[in-house]
Amino acid sequence: MKRSLTLFTRLLLAFLLVMLVSTLSNYVAMEAFSPVFLNYHLRHTHTSASLTADTQAELRVAHQRAMRQATLWGGIVSLLAAGFVSYVVSSRIARPIKQMQRASRHIAEGHYQQRLSLAAPGEIADLAKDLNNMAATLESSEARRVALIGNVAHEFRTPLSSLHGYVEGLEDGLFKPTPGVLSACKRQLGRLERLVDDLSFLSRVESNAEPLQVQATPVKALLEGVSETFQPRFQAKGVRLELRRPEEGTSVLADPLRTLQVLTNLMANALRYTPPGGTVSLWAELDPDGRRVSFHVRDTGSGIDPNDLPHIFTRFYRGDKSRRRDEDGGSGIGLTIAKHFVELQGGRIEVQSQPGQGSHFYFSLVRYADTLALS
Repeated sequence: MKRSLTLFTRLLLAFLLVMLVSTLSNYVAMEAFSPVFLNYHLRHTHTSASLTADTQAELRVAHQRAMRQATLWGGIVSLLAAGFVSYVVSSRIARPIKQMQRASRHIAEGHYQQRLSLAAPGEIADLAKDLNNMAATLESSEARRVALIGNVAHEFRTPLSSLHGYVEGLEDGLFKPTPGVLSACKRQLGRLERLVDDLSFLSRVESNAEPLQVQATPVKALLEGVSETFQPRFQAKGVRLELRRPEEGTSVLADPLRTLQVLTNLMANALRYTPPGGTVSLWAELDPDGRRVSFHVRDTGSGIDPNDLPHIFTRFYRGDKSRRRDEDGGSGIGLTIAKHFVELQGGRIEVQSQPGQGSHFYFSLVRYADTLALS
């Protein structure tokens, strides 16, 4: 395959072509207009009357030769000077693009830490900045992918190790297939099944494969529904559930099932980390501008360390590393799913927390009445 010219060569040839056309145009213009201007000045010069016709002819020839020689040498000098400048300019433009080409190849090979210098002219520097941003995003995505694989492996390792121990004990005769042993094995299998189901569901959510049925949804029905579901669990643990009912008629434009799932995840988290005797508050209120409705879940539990807050919605992230999944029943992706469902409905979920002072999760959705007014 025939190799095409490089960008540097194309730029340099383009500059040289412009210079050549300019020099030739200058020469043609000199040949065309020089005699005209010379005759004009000879006619309007007082000494021209004393010159003979032969002298004037020789003067014209000498002038033409001088102009041609001056144009020739001037063209050579200008071509050399302009050629040097063209070389420098072409190099300055082509060099960073060449670096981008090499960097893109390295990034394609998986070297996402590759970065480019921003010392380039104009839009090329902007392009280098965008390429650096792309590399940083890919590097972050790769880090999350590696962390996800490690977390998934860790989540599966514990129940698999337990099952492996039970099976080996049964084979060696250390255990008898009693109902207690079989029940323990069944619990570990159930945990594996929940992990697989949660991962499959999270994959569908993140790929937008879970359709939303957006409609006018009463806020009161959402809060009362999740409150009734969790009331027995709160009473069993000795945690007080405080429900502040909103005004009648307040609705949001949302998928009721998915919004209820978000509230369920937040309530389960609050109950999990609130000790007996504590309180979990659930309420909703209009934002100051009246265009959105904010849902709030606040607990008096152990709180979240400030270092963990930026990662609280990351898959499998746990600030409290000492507690196992099977002790609290969580799979580590409930908040991740909640975040995706809120964002798919045009909202944003936030958290405020201090260690020992509890946590406050809240998210907002568009008010249905405001949607009707806009339409």
